[in-house]
Amino acid sequence: MNADDINLWRWAGILILAGGIFFWIGAFTLPYKQWMTKDVKEYLTIIGTHKTNWHIIHAFFLVGVIVNFFGITLLTDALKQQNQNMLPQLAYSAFIIGTILWIIDIAFRVVYTTWAAKQFVEFNEIQNFYVTLRTWSSSLFSVYMVLAYLATGFIGTALLQSQVLPNWIGWFCIVFGYAGSVLYIVRFQLFDPPLMVHLPYMILGIAILVKLKAG
Repeated sequence: MNADDINLWRWAGILILAGGIFFWIGAFTLPYKQWMTKDVKEYLTIIGTHKTNWHIIHAFFLVGVIVNFFGITLLTDALKQQNQNMLPQLAYSAFIIGTILWIIDIAFRVVYTTWAAKQFVEFNEIQNFYVTLRTWSSSLFSVYMVLAYLATGFIGTALLQSQVLPNWIGWFCIVFGYAGSVLYIVRFQLFDPPLMVHLPYMILGIAILVKLKAG
């Protein structure tokens, strides 16, 4: 690889690793119980009493997914330099559509869910249309998850064909991505949390940087 290609891979590795770190910080910011409860009243109570934390969590989510998107953009460009065109383009298209949907869901959570939580905490009432809108917002999130897992699989396949990195990382992304898209749909809990989407990218980012350092 020439110097430009090396820089492209390096920044792709840095950004997809950094995006995952930002996202995981958000995911592990207190409180946690709002992610586990199925009771809407408990959910709104937790958010209403931890409004600042709720905003901090989603600020990290937003930064993480945007940084990761730029990393994926550079990674797909790097793969295209290795004569891989269709799969990187599919990965990029899936990820950009998913990212837009996830950002819409984040906006809903930060703006409307925060307002609904305030209404419930202060007046003990839930707006009738909140549950409907929350279901709609959750559907956008679900599409993001499936597309993000598929993008991982596409990237893994392209990596395996390009032979730029060790085969194990390509196979890891293939299995994790394609299996994740199916297992998320059938509600296998391990693949439900959005932080799981970033796990293969963080490992991939480390693998890229280690490979470049080793020459």
